[in-house]
Amino acid sequence: MSSQGPVALFCAGLAGDGVARNTVHLANALVRRGIPARIVALETGALADQLRPEVRLTLLGRRCGARARALAAALPALRRTLARERPSVLVSMGNHAHLAAWTALRTLPGLPRIYRISNDAGHGGGAVAALRTAAQRLIAADATRLICVSRALAEAAPFRQAARARRVEVLPNGVDVDAVRALAAAPVRHPWLEDGRPFLAALGRVHPQKNYGPLVSALALARQADPSLRLLVLGRTGGAEDGRLAAQVRALGLGDAVRFEGEAANPYPFLARARAYALTSRWEGASNSLLEALACGTPVIASRTAGNAAEVLDGGRHGLLVDPSDHEEIAQAILRQWGDGPWRPEPGPRPSPSTG
Repeated sequence: MSSQGPVALFCAGLAGDGVARNTVHLANALVRRGIPARIVALETGALADQLRPEVRLTLLGRRCGARARALAAALPALRRTLARERPSVLVSMGNHAHLAAWTALRTLPGLPRIYRISNDAGHGGGAVAALRTAAQRLIAADATRLICVSRALAEAAPFRQAARARRVEVLPNGVDVDAVRALAAAPVRHPWLEDGRPFLAALGRVHPQKNYGPLVSALALARQADPSLRLLVLGRTGGAEDGRLAAQVRALGLGDAVRFEGEAANPYPFLARARAYALTSRWEGASNSLLEALACGTPVIASRTAGNAAEVLDGGRHGLLVDPSDHEEIAQAILRQWGDGPWRPEPGPRPSPSTG
């Protein structure tokens, strides 16, 4: 493969999730340095408008149905694109895309490949987790380099042989603090930004991983002490979790106190003006949204299982850490961050920041 080809970044799409944000950030950073970059994806999304004009975008076909099936259906188009474009390297940007990339690369053995390990494959346990772990062993054996977003992921069993061969690097997620703050100052029309009343914010797709059920239960419990509490969730909807959460909100009598708004291309005005930010995920790799909330100066609540949240928050010095399954503990953390007492942990300088 020619070393003069572009760097190809592969992901499912450019919706407002963490993998998409990192894909856009990396593509923009590459072209700023004069390195040609191309994003190859199933579909576009809300973040496409943030791409610099020099970044080329190739769409393999609209996603229909489950993401895994859509990626499998796009394999012929992915192979043709890589053979035609002859990139200098292919970077598979998130766990969801790795098997598709691995399969496409069977016919392109000379193309350097980097797999970015963005999440814990073993979450949840059982047969599905075992299959994900087996897939990671295939990927690790194939990779020119593995990029892990946390030390814990880099030390996982599937990557030990690659680590001994010095093919594993740890590169934590980062955010451009100045850019986040500039975007946070942009005007956005929304009734919850205009009515002057405080709200709790959460950011991420409506999915069991994000664990919104216990967060909604915690909100209902916390409202017994402070009925002004309300929750705004920004993230992709449209899955099976939507109906379950809607029924839970109705059953708890929360009415207009909870809003699921869908994706926002620029969520930062909401993060900056939220009274607090909640990340109650069951699992993460390294949460972009946590870093973005800290960049906005917003007090945070994070689950101990949300990837490297405990490290980012320095064990609780710069935000509250909670058990994601304990809605009573989450409720107490909400009330603590909602108030103005001197015991309220807020963002501040961290000894080993993960932002950049």
